[in-house]
Amino acid sequence: MSNCPNCGLAYVPGTAVCVRCGAALPQAAQPPVPPVQTVQPPQYQPYQPSMPRAMLPPAQFAPPQFVRAQREFCWMDIFTVLGFVSSVVGYFFASVLLLPLGLIASIVGFRGDRNRGLAVAGIVISAVGVMIKVMLILSQAALLPDWFTNGIW
Repeated sequence: MSNCPNCGLAYVPGTAVCVRCGAALPQAAQPPVPPVQTVQPPQYQPYQPSMPRAMLPPAQFAPPQFVRAQREFCWMDIFTVLGFVSSVVGYFFASVLLLPLGLIASIVGFRGDRNRGLAVAGIVISAVGVMIKVMLILSQAALLPDWFTNGIW
């Protein structure tokens, strides 16, 4: 910014008259404007493939490789699978042995952090199976009242 030579007010270069006193302001030399250059648009030519598309080799795309660190199996994983399998098989064979084994093994396997869903499934399946088996044993031993096993009506 420059100052007016008459009153000292700052003015923007290129202004002809001072706003305060009305004196003519000196004009600064304008920088030369560079000449405008014209750019020729590129000459487009029609596309002509070098060989037919049918003869081109197929594009080879490799899928991205995600390397995940493999954790080794531990005893908790083995107990989880053992508990689930023994609780399911316990419904059909050797339920007195396999259902409690499935319940205990699933509880031990639940402490691991890898297969908690499978451990919960083993716990639920074996707990329901143990309750059913206890009810059947008590019913066959005639230790439950008649209204409990046959219903109220």
